[in-house]
Amino acid sequence: MISVEYVIELCLSAWLIILVLDLISNVSCKSPYEWVEKTNPEWEFNTTSSHHKESYRVIAYDFGIKQNILRRLTSYGCKNTVVPSTWPAAEALKMNPDGILFSNGPGDPSAVPYAVETVKELLGKVPVYGICMGHQLLGQALGGKTYKMKFGHHGGNHPVCNNRTGHVEISAQNHNYAVDPASLPSGVEVTHVNLNDGSCAGLSFPAMNVMSLQYHPEASPGSHDSDNAFGEFVELMKRFKQST
Repeated sequence: MISVEYVIELCLSAWLIILVLDLISNVSCKSPYEWVEKTNPEWEFNTTSSHHKESYRVIAYDFGIKQNILRRLTSYGCKNTVVPSTWPAAEALKMNPDGILFSNGPGDPSAVPYAVETVKELLGKVPVYGICMGHQLLGQALGGKTYKMKFGHHGGNHPVCNNRTGHVEISAQNHNYAVDPASLPSGVEVTHVNLNDGSCAGLSFPAMNVMSLQYHPEASPGSHDSDNAFGEFVELMKRFKQST
């Protein structure tokens, strides 16, 4: 008979492995590639996405990127190059991007310090946008801390307050870690808050042209309340380009 103590020890061992395991390298692409596909017109839900006439070059770091993120960026007028999670920051800058996206991905951001260092090297060079794992990596790169949530957030219909507009957005989420807002340096703004537990759901750091969301604005089939965040990223790149 297997003892309860043995089962607990086995579970704890597996959990500790997960805490220190780099889960993004196995799901990342192995070499850069171009992405040109837009959201299929049959499924396009935001007619404003086609109003952006200018084109912006985006380097998307693949930490397990969802294809619909790339479709939404393309639909908003971006030309996207997807690069591996280990792609050097210097090589990304040589590609002359207008902006950089740090994608979603599995696991603990503390288990991938090389990704945090890459984010640090790119901060302030061009506008950056982090989604889910990318949001957590940005939090650490800015000097903040992340922590393991008791249950995490999974599934749809998570209410999030957009602090800038006062509106409540319904979101799709899938993460077990969060950024501790109390650990963030001065100047970093918490733009979105999860209304179920008050956790940080979005960040902005205007001094370095940073924006991020903890959840999935590209969610398919939905909800689509936060899709305009892609438009905000385009506007961030536009302002930066005009100022340089």
